[in-house]
Amino acid sequence: MKVTTLTIFLTLLCLSTHAKFEWNENCRSAYTAAIDLKFEISREIIKTEILENPENSLVFLIENYIDYLIVQIGEEQSDFEHLKGNKDVRLTVIEKDQTSSPWQLYSQAEIHIHWSANRLKFGDYIIAAYDIRKAYKLLEKNQQLYPNFLPNKKSLGLLYCLLGSVPKQYQWILSIAGMNGDLNQGFDLLEKAISKMKKDPYFSSMLNETQFLYSFLKMNLDNNNDELLKLLDDIKNSDNILLRFAASRLASKTAQNDLAIDILENRDKSADFYSFLYLEYLTGVGKLNKLNNDCLIHFNKYLNEFEGQNYKKSTLMRMSWHAYINNDISAYTKYKREINTTGALQIDADKEAQSYFNSKRLPNKTLLKARLYFDGGYFSKALDELKQFDKNQNVNVYDELDFYYRLGRTHEQLDNTNTAINFYKIALEKGAQKRYFFAAKSALRLALIYERNYDYDQAKKYFNKTIELKDHLYEQSIEQKAKAGLERIN
Repeated sequence: MKVTTLTIFLTLLCLSTHAKFEWNENCRSAYTAAIDLKFEISREIIKTEILENPENSLVFLIENYIDYLIVQIGEEQSDFEHLKGNKDVRLTVIEKDQTSSPWQLYSQAEIHIHWSANRLKFGDYIIAAYDIRKAYKLLEKNQQLYPNFLPNKKSLGLLYCLLGSVPKQYQWILSIAGMNGDLNQGFDLLEKAISKMKKDPYFSSMLNETQFLYSFLKMNLDNNNDELLKLLDDIKNSDNILLRFAASRLASKTAQNDLAIDILENRDKSADFYSFLYLEYLTGVGKLNKLNNDCLIHFNKYLNEFEGQNYKKSTLMRMSWHAYINNDISAYTKYKREINTTGALQIDADKEAQSYFNSKRLPNKTLLKARLYFDGGYFSKALDELKQFDKNQNVNVYDELDFYYRLGRTHEQLDNTNTAINFYKIALEKGAQKRYFFAAKSALRLALIYERNYDYDQAKKYFNKTIELKDHLYEQSIEQKAKAGLERIN
């Protein structure tokens, strides 16, 4: 367990004096620096606050933000192990502080949420679930005591959205734990918090964090492209690195690959910021989607400098794709071989890469290029590639399903909805008994199309069909989207 000198000092100080929660200029500046990933600057401001206002317990919450973001972004097991002991020290002091303030329960809840996320990152699911329950109870109580406290709406909205996306057949577990989620209520709380934070100078510093959380929840749990575009327009010019990250994902999600690359490449890369190398991976992905050879610069930087384990298999898979498209079979073989001995298998992208290695199957170059163009939002180019695919020439089942699914996706994006539906149904019918993900993704796309067209009976049918399909790549994330869809229309 690692406990910082600053934390020890504060613990002794706060246990022996009457503490308070004061969201003053120092705290707002230290928090803003932390959310901006300027951790050293944040720590210096915290030191100033200790000297000027040694009884202020809010420094614990801000210090916890730094630990949380280091673990989330750096993804190093060693950071997780030597920082996690700080949690209980901070909570002990805050719990003993009986100051009548909405920050008292809120600070405890936030620390539990942060460490729940950190534990999920490293597979510690049981304690993570316990932390979420603690946070939920604290926030619910705080909401009753202080119904107008804006930060509480941000965090409670987050939990309502996450819990609301849990499938109905598992809701009884949440009920036993005394928790309830509601996706629409969660979004409503977050939207109200954002609206008020834009006008409230006292809480305006929390706007970036709230918009960041809201962006990823909307991307993963909602089906409204127009709202994503409005959100992108609202944050795309932000100087905050986390919002740049969110904006790049929104741009990719809304088929604006060139904008996503521009957002990432024009971020501030000065030494003041904690290294966020995942953005190099995303830049590489964006450039590969347009078959730009510069993608290798970013992929190599990520592989060589990132000390965590996630997305490394995926990086090598994409480097092998680049080599294969450019007829460099030696490099293709080298990168593909390295997948097996590099990185971890915690996330879907790396599981896909491992499956790609295990298959020993040569990619179909036409389908691969169509996929990349599609992922970049270059739909006409994707369709041109698909037109060159000959499904009658000894095509394996995987490539056949990929072809029909990709045709469905491309026609959907080109607003050829009926054609898209036909191809999705072919992919679903042909792939339902296979352990590939094309059938599940096709069922999900059908459900989303019917939802957009207000045909909720058909939408429910295909959301449920999506959930029924098991033992495929992306099962967890696809199923979560289907469950969120059912929650929206029920």
